[in-house]
Amino acid sequence: MSTKGFFGLIGAGIGVLLLIIGLFTFTERVPEGKVAVVYSPSGGAKKVLNPGWHLVGLFEKTQQYPTRITILKNKVTVTTKDGKSISMPTSYEMKVDRSKVLDIFKELGSQNVEQIQEGYLYQRLFRATRSVVSDYSVLDIYGTKTTEASAKITEKVADESKDLGFIITNVVLGTPELDKETEKAIDARVQAAQELELKRQQVENEKLEAEKKKIIAEGEAQKKVIAAEAEQKANQLIEKSITPELLKKMEMEARLKHGWVEIQGATPLVEAK
Repeated sequence: MSTKGFFGLIGAGIGVLLLIIGLFTFTERVPEGKVAVVYSPSGGAKKVLNPGWHLVGLFEKTQQYPTRITILKNKVTVTTKDGKSISMPTSYEMKVDRSKVLDIFKELGSQNVEQIQEGYLYQRLFRATRSVVSDYSVLDIYGTKTTEASAKITEKVADESKDLGFIITNVVLGTPELDKETEKAIDARVQAAQELELKRQQVENEKLEAEKKKIIAEGEAQKKVIAAEAEQKANQLIEKSITPELLKKMEMEARLKHGWVEIQGATPLVEAK
């Protein structure tokens, strides 16, 4: 290979290398489910990029935001209505309103999602959780009212965040972390509630059994009444059917069969032939 050809090959290699470097330097890939704000340190936000590959300027940077639901997690420490300080893991769903992405950037700057989560969004989550949990006892939050409280917190956080462009849904409160004394007190109350429920169920079963026996007894009594009424009606029919003509006929039939018959009342007395 000649010297000229050798240097030409080196030049081509350098050109390809510079092209590759240029592609990485001047292009930006925005994944599906996200948008990106293009900004420069001196000029601020310029435009919003949709998913795909885009050319960007030498001194331009980008910041991406999720337009699909992203699950974020935090831990908050608040005080209940009965004065107990509790720490709870929380999670919620978040995405941004694409039409307000530039507003978010202008308000919060080039913060990424993790920084926004720990700052702007956490402040609103904490305020809403503190406000809602203060209306509930520690036993409520530990058990039966968790879903109700979570729904109220979701409503508050969503309302405070929507104007800037954050869409918050489905805040979920995890199991509170309690001190040992509070745990013992809750366990005792839960056990007492379970025992009370067991007794209530026993009483209910006894009531059902008594009602069952009552129904059976009433049924038997009704059967006896019906049988007695039927027997009375039968006797009445028999009495009505015994007429002087029938007695005379019975007497004549008895004489023919047995000989002399004397009728006293409704009872025939037979004398043997």
